Amino acid sequence: MQSRILGLTSAALVGAFMASASWAADDAMFLKEAIQGSMAEVQIGELAQKNGESEDVRAFGATLVEDHSQSLEKATDLAKDVGVSVPDEPKPEAQKEFEELQSLSGAEFDKAFAEHMVMNHQKEIEKYEEQSQSGEGEVAEFASATLPTLRQHLEAARNLAPNK
Repeated sequence: MQSRILGLTSAALVGAFMASASWAADDAMFLKEAIQGSMAEVQIGELAQKNGESEDVRAFGATLVEDHSQSLEKATDLAKDVGVSVPDEPKPEAQKEFEELQSLSGAEFDKAFAEHMVMNHQKEIEKYEEQSQSGEGEVAEFASATLPTLRQHLEAARNLAPNK
């Protein structure tokens, strides 16, 4: 009987450890993607200030740089605190999107930028909502605290989009 109890206890501990390791891996992946996403948003925000035709696009670019620089700093500090390696560049897909936008200017840039910002912020909000609900501790708190800003960005991007 005692060996059966020990076996069940060991199995429960292994199961709990595996679940904890899985959640920790999910949190780490989220942080890395949050860092890369903020890097990309800062880069695109700087581009919007340079290539945007309308004052609204240039102003939104400045907002992206300011807000995502702050988010980048918070996510990087949190990653370091929990022992997650910090990426040093955006994801390759984000770099490709940047290069596509970089080739545009004026009204053509404004339209593509607005569409990209709407699509990108919708995706990010989904990720951050999921993380805020399923993540652990400080990582879930970071996701929750970032959501209002992402929602503001989505609304601003929708207001820029030509087919509102």
